[in-house]
Amino acid sequence: MKLIFLLALASALFVVPQDDFKPITVYLVRHAERADEPRQDPPLTEKGTARAQELARILGNAKIKAIITSQFARTKLTAEPLAKQANLAVTSISLSVNPSNPRQIAEQSTAEVTNKILERAGESVLVIGHSNSIPDVIKMLGGDVTPVIDEKKFDDLFVVTVYAKGKSKVAHLKYGSADPSISGRMDR
Repeated sequence: MKLIFLLALASALFVVPQDDFKPITVYLVRHAERADEPRQDPPLTEKGTARAQELARILGNAKIKAIITSQFARTKLTAEPLAKQANLAVTSISLSVNPSNPRQIAEQSTAEVTNKILERAGESVLVIGHSNSIPDVIKMLGGDVTPVIDEKKFDDLFVVTVYAKGKSKVAHLKYGSADPSISGRMDR
């Protein structure tokens, strides 16, 4: 399992950085499983809490220097175990919706997240977002692949190596599970 993760990570790192640019490694995940209530801002379920702890275990040695979430409890609660473990404060960015399409995140919100990432030159950053925000952030970072995240899936882990302004290499992994029998599994 660790070998698969390392191979996928290595493939994302074999890029030539711009001379004056310090590469940034960005880990992006959708929040863990959430409860159905309250509708406006639900917390994590028991499975979601287990997944958040698994994320902390998997990324515990990744030398994360910043964690960025949205304003919603489910993203903050997904970040909490790793933030405590790494002794990091979480930066929450309020995401606004696109007025013409409420299912999309407004471009200025995506730009705000992206700018926070680009401030971390030479470091590793974790972004915990939503099925409709993570793809836009990857695209704005110049990702060579823009994913579509299934609303019913919570196990996608994207490793994005930003090697120049507007140029990134994306590796897509599956991480852990709230099911202890397959916890820690890393699939490509």
